[in-house]
Parts: sequence; structure tokens; C-alpha cells
Amino acid sequence: MSYRKHKKESQHRDFRIDVLLAIIFLITGLIIFRLFVVQVVNHSFYTALAQDQHQVVASLTPERGQIFVQDKYSDALYPLASNQKLNLVYAVPKQIKNPDDFAKKLAPILEIDEKDILERVSKEDDLYEPLKNKVTDEKVEEIKKLDLEGVGFTKESWRIYPEGGLAAHILGFVGYDGDQRKGRYGVEGYYEQRLAGKSGHLEAERDVAGRWISIGKKEIKPAVNGDDLILTLDRAIQYKAEAELKSATEKWGADSASIIVMNPQDGEILAMANYPTYDNNKYAEVKDINIFNNAAIFEHYEPGSAFKPICMAVALDEGVVAPDTTYTDTGAANIGGYTIHNYDNKSYGVQTMTNVLEKSINTGMVFVNEHLGAEKLYNGLLKLGFNELSGIDLDSEANTELNPPQLWRASNLATIGYGQGIAVTPIELANATAAMAENGNLVTPHIVKEIIHYNPDGTETREKIPAKIVRQALKPGTAATISAMLVSSVDNGYAKTGRVPGYHLAGKTGTAQVPLKGERGYDPEKVITSFIGYGPIEDPKFLILVKFDNPKSGPNFRADGVNTAAPVFKALVQFLVNYYQIPPSE
Repeated sequence: MSYRKHKKESQHRDFRIDVLLAIIFLITGLIIFRLFVVQVVNHSFYTALAQDQHQVVASLTPERGQIFVQDKYSDALYPLASNQKLNLVYAVPKQIKNPDDFAKKLAPILEIDEKDILERVSKEDDLYEPLKNKVTDEKVEEIKKLDLEGVGFTKESWRIYPEGGLAAHILGFVGYDGDQRKGRYGVEGYYEQRLAGKSGHLEAERDVAGRWISIGKKEIKPAVNGDDLILTLDRAIQYKAEAELKSATEKWGADSASIIVMNPQDGEILAMANYPTYDNNKYAEVKDINIFNNAAIFEHYEPGSAFKPICMAVALDEGVVAPDTTYTDTGAANIGGYTIHNYDNKSYGVQTMTNVLEKSINTGMVFVNEHLGAEKLYNGLLKLGFNELSGIDLDSEANTELNPPQLWRASNLATIGYGQGIAVTPIELANATAAMAENGNLVTPHIVKEIIHYNPDGTETREKIPAKIVRQALKPGTAATISAMLVSSVDNGYAKTGRVPGYHLAGKTGTAQVPLKGERGYDPEKVITSFIGYGPIEDPKFLILVKFDNPKSGPNFRADGVNTAAPVFKALVQFLVNYYQIPPSE
């Protein structure tokens, strides 16, 4: 071999060695860099990944708080909303050898169509197929006796309402927000955070097989159960109110109806109901979701003559009229190009302000508001809460937007006097009227009187909800004067169909026209009838508002507040004076 050839081969060999060494150094550098990234740059990420592979985290679900009413005499608590552990029955289709036999045996127990079960369990590779929830333990035991392969059970906590649909619009229900259960409407919605509680968690180490390591590191954050609520509702009064409302609504053929019973002294709601209603346990079966809205706090309506005491009280408070102030009624008033008549088309001649309420004279209220003026009326309505939420602790209360006087037409000042051209909610009217019964104080209505919080150490903390005075809406003297005028309305006027002999009751009927939808004017075929009153006047224990939407007149029957709402008021008063054992005033 020549020297030149040997040198050339040596140079080739040295080059290959250099390339090999370069590759080795490059790979080694990449490994070192990767180790640096793993151990330094992404240390926390891989630590968390390793921990995730060796840790198990379980969410601890809190128990939702219960909702109670309290017996007036024994103080016993009755649950209106509670929780019940029920079973979810599911199938594991992969384990089912004979789907037809499986479906045939389960269908009658679960009360599911056999074909439906067969369709669900015929997916051979399916590992989980829910069949039915809310299954009782008795049914589960019955299924277990069948000794079927491929059927399983798991416990679930469900919200139940033991009294069925009692106080449905007060309570609301627990529905779904995505995959999370959440309170909807009523108390369930308003107090969602207090009722739901706070979830906890359990973290523990596990071995390569996924089993918990008993001596491993554990961290437990207990779930905090939800608070219990005690309502101001009186169970007996609520039953009576719902029964009277249902009976009268069906009797008069009304489209719907609402009722409120409250203590005017502290704002406690003793009963509240709407008809038609629903069963909270079966809310998913409701076809028209509008039925979930609590009309007593949500729906606006023109109150008609039931609003006359409001305007009269403002005028009395401003000193522009007194109970014995007189005017001459001609039966009509021309305002802004419109002619306003009394509802019965009569003229009454010389009348006092007390007579105006007794006979429910529209033109008399036109006289009152003309003397009062738009600015004073507007400010007086604001003081009585007519441009703000009442503050009641129920979900979805609607607000009334009262236009300022600058936006009023010439006729507005006149028509507001007899409750047309102004829309309010029942709770607003009830609360403003309650100020007349409570020395002129506007009090926040409320539905929860006590909250029970359960502490981690096993003790409980009770939080009583006190009455809250918003403001002095009327002078005490004004409240006493308007109350006396309304007693005369019940004793001597059209409101006498609401009279209960022996008791001094303040009250006023209402019959209002219903605005046409999408156009100006009123529907000649529809009315809203109502009655609002309180008593006994010496020490008012209750205020009642009754309202019917579109009751139907008949051959010998006129659908108005006198004939529809006043009798319901009377029936409730008769019940209440006996229930509270209130002695007669005279």
C-alpha cells in the first residue's frame, strides 16, 4: 500500500470519527438540555403530573338547606322543601347476555316501556346506560331479587317538596344550570348561595393500581352544608288562601288570580298565592314556563279604583283636601280632550272626600288630583315606593318605572286618580297600602324570618330577620285619617261586600279596564277586579289583596271588585279573626 493511499484512508477514518463524536456530543447535549427543561424549567408541571398520577381527588357535595314554616302555636317546624336520597338505576349493556329478558323483567318495576329499555341496553359495547332516577329503596330491593346481570344502582340526593304544590310560587324549585343544580325562582332562587352551601374535597395518595394508600398523605376540606330557612308564611293561612283563590277563580271563570296576606306592622308575608299554579316536584312537566313567574311580584296591571286610596292619602298628606272637603259631581269631567265618566255613569251632586271613596267616584278623584298637582302626586307616589323594588326576598321581582310629570299627557294626572294609566305590581300596591295601617311607615315586605347556619364544629347560629322601616311615607295623622275613611267605605260604601260584622275593617274595591296589546285603548271585553283591605283598624294584624284577571260576567252577575274579590277578602277575614282569636271591635 502506498503512503499516499494509506494517508487518504486515514483521513477518511478521522472524518468519520469526528462526525460520530459530533453526533454523540449533539445527542448528549440534547439529553442534558431536556433534563434541564424537565428538572428546572418545567419542574412544577411534571411534579403536578406525577402527583396527579398518584393522587385521587374526590369532591364532597354539601347538603342543601331545608325550607320550613313554623306552627303559630306549637313552634313546630314543617318542611316545605327538603332532600331525599333516592336511587338511580342504570344498565351495563356489555354485561347483559339476554337483552329481551332483561327489558321484560325490569319494565313493569320501573314503569318504563319495554321497548325503550331494550333500545338502551342493545348497545353491546356500552358500559353505562341510565334507566331511571328517583327510584325508591323498595323498588331497588324488588329489582335485586331478580338477580339480573348488568344492572346497577347509585344513590342521588333530590330536592322534594313534601306539601306538593303548596306555596309553589313562594318556594320556586331546584333546576339545572348546565350540569349544576341551582335554585330557580322564589326563595330557592333568591337564597341560592345560602341554601346551596359550599363544596369540599378529599385528596389522598394512591398506588399504581389506583387504590388509596391508608398511610399516605391526605387532605380533607369538609363540605359546608347549606343554611336552613324558616319562612314568615303561616301554613294554615296559606292553605286557606290557596283554597279560596282556586274556588273563586274557577267560579268566576277568571284567566288567573293572585292573593297576598301580610302583616302590615312588620312586613311579614303570611300567605301569597297565584292561580293557576304548579307542583314544584313536577316542574319539568310544566309546558308554559310563564307559570313559574310569581304574578304577585312580577306582573304589572292597572289597579283601577283600588288605587284611589293611594292618591287620596297623598292629597291628605299635602293638606289640599280633608275628609269633609266637598265638590259638586256632574257625572263627567273634560280633561285634555277626553271626557271622563263615573263607572256607573251616574252623577252624585255635592259629595265629600269620604263619599268619593265610599261610592268610588272617578270624577271625585279627578277633582282631588287637580288640586294636588302632578309634582306633588309624583313625589308622594315615590315616597310610597312606586318607583323602586319593594325589596321582598323573592327571586324575579319586577320594578315599576313611573314616568316623571314632564312626560305625562294632559289626561294622566286625572286618570291616575282612579288607577288607570299607571301600572303597578300587586306587592307594590299592598306594601304602599300597608303604610296606611302602620302609622305611615313604609316597611320592607319579607318572606324569611330566620336563617339557621350550621358551623363546622357542629353548633348552629340563628339569625333572625328584623322588620325594616324604609321611610316615613305618610304622616301618622294622615294614616289614621285615610284608614277611618276606608272603614267608612267598607261600612257604608260599595266595599260593604267585604264587611265582617263586629270588626272595623278598612278596604277598597277595584275594577279596572285592561289595555289592548300593541295599540292604544282598552279591551271592552276584559276587566281586572280586586279588593284591598286591612284590619282590625284599632291594631291591624293583617292586610289582604285579592286580584282576578278577566273574570266573566253572566246574565245575573256583574264581574267587578264588589262581586268577585270582596267576598274572598271577607272569607279570609272571617278565618283570620277566628285563627288569631281576635275579639270583635264592637
